[in-house]
Amino acid sequence: MSTTFSIPSNFATCPNCEKTCTSILWCVNCDIAYLVENFKNWSSGDPKLDDFIRHTQKTAKETMDFLEWIDFSQFDLIKYTGKEGSFSTIYTALWMEGPFWNWDEAASIWSRGGPTKVILK
Repeated sequence: MSTTFSIPSNFATCPNCEKTCTSILWCVNCDIAYLVENFKNWSSGDPKLDDFIRHTQKTAKETMDFLEWIDFSQFDLIKYTGKEGSFSTIYTALWMEGPFWNWDEAASIWSRGGPTKVILK
């Protein structure tokens, strides 16, 4: 049995390329191009990890469908939870920039959601 992917007609048209977005606020062409353009601006220091993160970005189908490298300096209020996970120690923190939130057409950048509580392992 084959699965066919169809784009719902209620998704917006991308203001840059005028193609139908594949999800709310996500244009496969333009948003992936934006992420690829920014590959040069970050590195985890581990080429294999960088390749994996970049692969998730190049194949993303929607806004929250990819990984990104977050430098440790972007975290604040780091607290030990007192819990141990499998092979790890668990902390909570605030990711000060937060995830991508809205596309700012005037500035041609993604705005961020602001401080977001996260778990660090």
